[in-house]
Amino acid sequence: MTERFHAASSSTGRANSVDALGCRLRRKFILVAMGAVTVVLTLIIAGINIVNYSHVCKMADARLDYILAGKDGIDWGDEPKDDPTNGKDAGDSQAGVRIRHFEGMTAESPFDTRYFTVTIDAGQVADVNTARIAAVGAKRAACIAAGLYSKGWTSGFSGNYRYTVTVQGDETTYVFVDCSRELASFHSFLSASVAISCIGWLAVLAIVAGASGAVIRPMVESYSKQKRFITDASHEIKTPLAVIDAANEVQEIESGESEWTQSIHEQVARLTALTERLVFLARMDEGSAGFTMTSIDLSEAVDKATAPFESVAVSRGKRLSTSIASGVRAHADAAAVAQVVELLLDNATRYASEDSVIELSLRAVSRGQGKGAAELVVSNAVDELPEGDLDRLFDRFYRADVSRSSKTGGSGVGLSVIRAIAEAHGGSASACGHGNQITFTVRL
Repeated sequence: MTERFHAASSSTGRANSVDALGCRLRRKFILVAMGAVTVVLTLIIAGINIVNYSHVCKMADARLDYILAGKDGIDWGDEPKDDPTNGKDAGDSQAGVRIRHFEGMTAESPFDTRYFTVTIDAGQVADVNTARIAAVGAKRAACIAAGLYSKGWTSGFSGNYRYTVTVQGDETTYVFVDCSRELASFHSFLSASVAISCIGWLAVLAIVAGASGAVIRPMVESYSKQKRFITDASHEIKTPLAVIDAANEVQEIESGESEWTQSIHEQVARLTALTERLVFLARMDEGSAGFTMTSIDLSEAVDKATAPFESVAVSRGKRLSTSIASGVRAHADAAAVAQVVELLLDNATRYASEDSVIELSLRAVSRGQGKGAAELVVSNAVDELPEGDLDRLFDRFYRADVSRSSKTGGSGVGLSVIRAIAEAHGGSASACGHGNQITFTVRL
């Protein structure tokens, strides 16, 4: 009955973990997809409207150039009409030929262009011409031009009016052309494009949200099968390992201890440790590691876990040097902290260079805003520093030197366990190298 209860609890916990993973993956998928859609839509809308606005400015500048040319001799609106009997179209008239010199201008442009001019002489308004516009009076035109003149602005927009200046001696003439229709069209297109983009964005969001479940389902199922396989296989392996170890002990009792029975003990212990670490990592992934977080004396816990490795280091041809600050406290699981220290030192004593010194230190560090952390550092010399990103050392089953790992008995999951424990304590685990020295830093 108890076994059924534990199996049911484990199954329920695994199902909850898988559901939580599915939700996280769906959120990430939706965020990434909608982020990409947002960037693309923003670039498209921005590009189209920038081109549209540039076109409005270009057309307004062409009208301004034509007006300025008219001030130098082109008669506005008084060109003689073409006689249909002379065989020429209006576009072939003298005015039409002149207009074609200005990009975007047509024969009708002079008749639908509304503009006004203001001449300022020695800082004073000397002349105002509002004959070609009804929306602006002389007083307002003079006020607009005087304001621009005082600021030294010579081109741009003032409300709905595009303006430029021409200077002759002490006289500065401001020419304003009405762009209200073009700007209204631009703003209308801008509003419509933004509205349509928002509707499209919401439509894509609905599609992505609906399809995200089907997209990530294979990943979630694969993850679930992998974790279930690791956990179930690990439990199944424990029984034959126990049987092998017991049979080996019986063999030692009957025939005496030999190098073969000793090797069997070592390999059984190695497989047992590997199995336990795999189960631990699987539980960490499922969020069911079961840490008991309390306020502990970290200095005492680290010192206690370090003590047995002094003789281990000597037996492996190395020496252990410690520098543990007193009074360092942390909110942590004491057994997990001891496991981190043991794994770090086991790794160091296995892979450190012969006759080298392994240095372990513990200190309290400040994280700002009144927050603190404990920093555990293990450093040792190595025969050859692994190439590339040392962060790969924390990947499961990654081993920089496979041949040496097989000799030393490394399994490639110890550092993965260290990082998992550190992150479960709100900290981090990292590795760095300099010369032939490698340093592992764990923050809690």
